[in-house]
Parts: sequence; structure tokens; C-alpha cells
Amino acid sequence: MSQPFPSPSTAQQPPAALSPVTSGPAVQAASTDLQACVRASLQAYFDDLGGETPANMYDMVLRLVELPLLETVMAQADQNQSRAAQWLGLNRNTLRKKLQEHELL
Repeated sequence: MSQPFPSPSTAQQPPAALSPVTSGPAVQAASTDLQACVRASLQAYFDDLGGETPANMYDMVLRLVELPLLETVMAQADQNQSRAAQWLGLNRNTLRKKLQEHELL
């Protein structure tokens, strides 16, 4: 799922908080916290529906998660779209489209 970052000679490295560390206690704790937060939010969503049938949940959740992800990565990348796209593993044009969709441009 995650791709290794280029060597320092070919691209600027991400800050330590965004390095491609994929295991260890800190990663496991953050992953568990994020998953617990998502589960709790989804349960609250279902509770709020009061028995009504949900619709388009997948798109809703992706949009809600994607916005803070894009905001945070763009801030860490000093608004450099090429760098942010590289860190996210996206094409720069794809990132730009997503930024426009979320009205971040």
C-alpha cells in the first residue's frame, strides 16, 4: 500500500511525521486510534439515523477523511503540490483535482 520515498538526491524527504514507517508501537497506536475514531463516528451516524436507511456512505466517509488528509499534507509540504502529491503517492494533477473538489485552491 505505501510506496517508498525517493532518495534524498532525487526528491525532498517528508518530515519525520510523514516518513514511510509502517510498523512499530507508534504506528500501531495511531492506527488503532484512527480506527476507533472512525468506528465511533460511524456508530454515532447510525444512531442519529434512527432506523432510516443510509445512502452513499462510502463516498461520504471518503470525502470526510480526505479533507483533513489533504489539509494536513499540504500544510506539511508548505503548499507545494508536487511534494504533497509525491508524499501521498498521487499524480500531481490528481492531487490538484482533489484540492479543487474540496475547495482548497
